[in-house]
Amino acid sequence: MYLMADIRATGLSGEEFALRLLDEEHIAVMPGESFGHAAAGHVRIAMTIDDARFLDAVEELIEFANTLTVGDTQ
Repeated sequence: MYLMADIRATGLSGEEFALRLLDEEHIAVMPGESFGHAAAGHVRIAMTIDDARFLDAVEELIEFANTLTVGDTQ
């Protein structure tokens, strides 16, 4: 199972986001651009690890995305 996350608010392409997420947080996702033009600005998240690890990784991904969000006031 997979889910697609919209990361356009970060101002990064799916590829840029995926590379930075891997480098900075050690979390691997697939850039949406790998799946065609319609998936650009998204990343594909594989739900292939145990629930606790998955929840931790998703929370880290969200925190990471929030630090990049264009116009974020936090």
